[in-house]
Amino acid sequence: MTGAAEATAERYRRAGETGDVELAMSTFAPDAVVHSPLTSRVRFTGLAQLRQLIGVAYTHLEGVRFHTDVGDERTRVVVYTARIGGEEVEEATVLRFDDEGLIAEATLFVRTLPGLVALMDRFGPDIARRNGRPLAARLLAVAVKPLRAMIRSGDRYAVPLAAPRS
Repeated sequence: MTGAAEATAERYRRAGETGDVELAMSTFAPDAVVHSPLTSRVRFTGLAQLRQLIGVAYTHLEGVRFHTDVGDERTRVVVYTARIGGEEVEEATVLRFDDEGLIAEATLFVRTLPGLVALMDRFGPDIARRNGRPLAARLLAVAVKPLRAMIRSGDRYAVPLAAPRS
């Protein structure tokens, strides 16, 4: 028999793979918290903030495919691969469930570094715009460009210098 948390995690995965914001929203408790993979200074709390975040995510992530789901009725880890802004990304999410089997807390972990910076490049300005902060959106869009160029260049040219010789 499938437990409530396992069924919720399955709906969460299906929502991510299909881009279904309403299905995703059905998996969260009303006061759920999502912790940003970028900084401990940002978290999204409550369904209104989560709806904006998930809407942004589903707008920018392409080809989401979950490949791992492990855990129990209190805590599960789900992992997917996708592309964002032309970069590969893999995200592991630690899901913690309330007594009804809804997601009470989600903590996101993202790799690769180029993928994480592409996520910052796309998500930051879009979330700021949706929060009615157009000036902040423009500032974020400009501020991340040098970082993205530096990370892309480093990933392409510098990182291979440290790779094992074949």
